[in-house]
Amino acid sequence: MILLTGASGYIGSAICASLKRQSISVVTAGRSDCDRFLDLSQDGISPELFSDVTVVIHCAGIAHNKGGSSAYRVVNVEACQAFASAAVAAGVNQFIFLSSLNVVPASTVDPGASADVLPKPESLYAESKWRAEISLSKLIGPSPCELIILRPALVYDVALAANLAMLQKWQSRLPVSLPATGRRSLVARPDLVELIVSLACGTRKKLARSGQPLAVTDGQCYSALRIGEALANKTPMKLPAPLWRIVLGCLAGLPFQRTQALAASLGGSYWCGETAQPYNNAVWSLERLLGAPAAESVA
Repeated sequence: MILLTGASGYIGSAICASLKRQSISVVTAGRSDCDRFLDLSQDGISPELFSDVTVVIHCAGIAHNKGGSSAYRVVNVEACQAFASAAVAAGVNQFIFLSSLNVVPASTVDPGASADVLPKPESLYAESKWRAEISLSKLIGPSPCELIILRPALVYDVALAANLAMLQKWQSRLPVSLPATGRRSLVARPDLVELIVSLACGTRKKLARSGQPLAVTDGQCYSALRIGEALANKTPMKLPAPLWRIVLGCLAGLPFQRTQALAASLGGSYWCGETAQPYNNAVWSLERLLGAPAAESVA
């Protein structure tokens, strides 16, 4: 049986739906509307949580938080460690942890490098995932339990979420081209879900070693311009680059966390590997999934 946390989230809900669609035995764990109770903010995890469970898919965590570093540390690091420790003690065979490609610096050659050889990320969210990876490797590594660390890029689907949803809403109101700045990888939610389900069910070839981090992308590289045109599903009006620099600067200066994150996402450079063959054999690109015109070139 598979135990899934974060089943109400953007990725977890799609994993849950896929498992149930394939009649694969799954139980969800969380604070409400779940099969079994789990509160990661509280101490103490009942061994009964893992009754008949052989595989854990851990998607729960916080990504957008106003409480500062302490909230990320408590939920994404300390609670994750306690949860994993209880899973190992209960004899779970496999623990799949959903990390983030933001753990990997843009200049890194190998996006699957162990977290302990990577520098501490700048963002609080990425840092919490980085610390969780290190903690889980030390905790689960020596045990019989197989640890799978997935580092998905920014996730997209027909129904968008987080920064991409905000950007699409912005594009509908202000249909102008985004600047050809920034470099980042993306991954389609259907491709990510297919990978996770196949790993959990044992239908995917095993990784070289337990605990080996795996970058999950669609194998392409996106600029803000390419993302914006795909979301708009047309070629918007173009703005001069100097004007866009002013817009980005204004967005970054606004006292709204999500707006600041959007500005950083638009103008920043993240790890991007357009020539790498994705382990997940990605089917989708952003344009293909959204039904937008294909990009003329990978930016």
